[in-house]
Amino acid sequence: MARFLAVTAHPDDESFLFGGTLARYGAAGHEVALLCVTDGQAGRMGDHASREDLGKVRRDELQRACAVLGIPTLYTPGWMDGALVSVADDRGTELVRAHVERFEPDVLLTFGPEGASGHEDHKAVSRWTRAAADGRRLYMASGTTPEGIELPVDRVREKPLPVTTEIDIREIGDRKRRAFLEHRTQLDHLELFDRLMDALDGKELYHRVHPAWQGDGALESSLLPPSREDEA
Repeated sequence: MARFLAVTAHPDDESFLFGGTLARYGAAGHEVALLCVTDGQAGRMGDHASREDLGKVRRDELQRACAVLGIPTLYTPGWMDGALVSVADDRGTELVRAHVERFEPDVLLTFGPEGASGHEDHKAVSRWTRAAADGRRLYMASGTTPEGIELPVDRVREKPLPVTTEIDIREIGDRKRRAFLEHRTQLDHLELFDRLMDALDGKELYHRVHPAWQGDGALESSLLPPSREDEA
């Protein structure tokens, strides 16, 4: 069976972008893991945390969300939220590479270079993961912001990479949404989350970075290497 590692910046990124995919492959018997670089210490608190204990609260939320999604392996190095742009790329790449070597994934998932919402932490994690992939199968989230949906990050976003791969997540039912609901400090994003899910209509979308996509217009429906597609 294959091993999947998603690399994100903040608790709740996994549910927004990759939750359905990880739940689907985990339910099929593949090994899934998540590396979340920060604890979201600089994010929203809602009514569930103080600024002082926000990192711990959000880390606990992430653990519960992973339990819903069926992600048994979680790495949380606890780097500072909002500060990844100031981390040298070689140091960030070293962090991701250490976890890649530790888990030995067959497939890596991360943000596109535009960072989905344009968040600089997301962009940094995207760069680091691409540099640390070392030839492994690599997918970046793409097309996750349908036209007409405004994101709560006021940054100019680059155009996402073209979609090469469409993963059907309908078979996992409402697990993606239930996982997001565990992020109680972030529930002011629930309307956005629901609008994105409705717009994507039971799919999560990716661009295959490595091996480089050579498709003729038809989209992939699996992240697995061709030799393992019968294991999906």
